[in-house]
Amino acid sequence: MPSIGPSRSTAVAAGLLLLVALAGCSSLSGTGSPTPSTTEPSVSTQSVTQTPTAMPTATPTATASPSPTAAPTPTATPSPSPTATPTPTATPSPTASPSPDRLPAGLTDGGVRNVTRVVETHQTNVVETPGVVTHTTNSTVRDGAIVATVRAAAGPNLTRVRYVSHARRAVGNETGNRTTVIAANGTAVKQYTVAGGNVTLDNTRNRTGLFDRSLRGLSTATNPLRGALRRGNFTVAGVDDRDDATVVTLRADRYAGGQLYAAENVAAYNATVRITTDGVIRSATERIVSRPDGSERRYGFTYGFEPRPVDLPRVPRVPADIRVGSGDSADARS
Repeated sequence: MPSIGPSRSTAVAAGLLLLVALAGCSSLSGTGSPTPSTTEPSVSTQSVTQTPTAMPTATPTATASPSPTAAPTPTATPSPSPTATPTPTATPSPTASPSPDRLPAGLTDGGVRNVTRVVETHQTNVVETPGVVTHTTNSTVRDGAIVATVRAAAGPNLTRVRYVSHARRAVGNETGNRTTVIAANGTAVKQYTVAGGNVTLDNTRNRTGLFDRSLRGLSTATNPLRGALRRGNFTVAGVDDRDDATVVTLRADRYAGGQLYAAENVAAYNATVRITTDGVIRSATERIVSRPDGSERRYGFTYGFEPRPVDLPRVPRVPADIRVGSGDSADARS
C-alpha cells in the first residue's frame, strides 16, 4: 500500500476524524468530557355519471278526410335507445391509521413527533438487552471516499462491552486507516487505537460515570440514529406483528435538512426505520445524493440490532486481529 506523503497526511487524518464523528465513534478519556457528538437540528377521482336525455317523440297530427275513406295506419316512431351510464371508478380505501397504543414513544400516526424521546427510549431498552449493534457509514468526498464500520457487543445493562470501529479513507492512490477498540467490564475500561499501522492509544482506566455515559451512546448507536431521524420527513408506513415483537415501519422520501448537506443541493433522499412498539430501533437505512456545484456526493447509512446472548471475556481485551505487536492476550470472541 503506498504510504501517505507528508503533504497529504494531514488531510487524510482530518477526514478520518470527520468520519468518526459521522459514525458516532469516539475514544474515551477518563479525565475530560467525551467528544461532543454532531447535533442535527430537529428537522379522489370524481366519476362523472352521464344521464341519458330522452329524445322527444313526434306525435302525428290527425287530418280530416272529406270522405269516409279508411285512414292510413300511422307509422310508429322508434324510441331512442337509452345511453349507457359509465361504471364509476372505484376509489381505493385509505390505509387505516395504526392505533396510538401500537406506536412507540415519540411517534404519532402522522410520523416522528419527538426525536429525542424516540432515541432516549431506544437507548434505555437496548442497554437493558444483551445483543449486537452494527452500523456502516459510506460517503464520497472530493476525490475520494470514506467508509466506517462499527460493531458493539454488550451484555445486559452493559456489564461487559466491546466496541470496535474501523475507518478507512481513500484519496486517489493514498489511503488512511484507523481502528479503535473500547472494551469494558464492571470496573475497568480498555482503550486502544491504531492509526496508519501505529498504536496511538493503549491504556486501561477505572470505569467511571463519564465512561458509563459514553458507553451507553456508543453501544446503542445513539448519535447516527438521532441524525438519521432528524434528516427525514418520516411517516408511518405500516405496523407488522412478528414472532418476537410488533414492528412499526417509518419511511421518508424528502430531506428535512441537517449538517451533512445543504437542503438545496440534495437531489435524492430515502430512508427507512423499523422500530418495535416498546421503542427498540431494529434496523435503519438512509441514502442521500447531493450535487453541489455540479459534482455528486453520496452518503449511505445502514444499522441493525440483534438481541441475543453475547460471550465477552471477564477482563477487557483487544482482539488478536487488531492488536499490533506483543501485548496482553487477546480474545476474539463475540
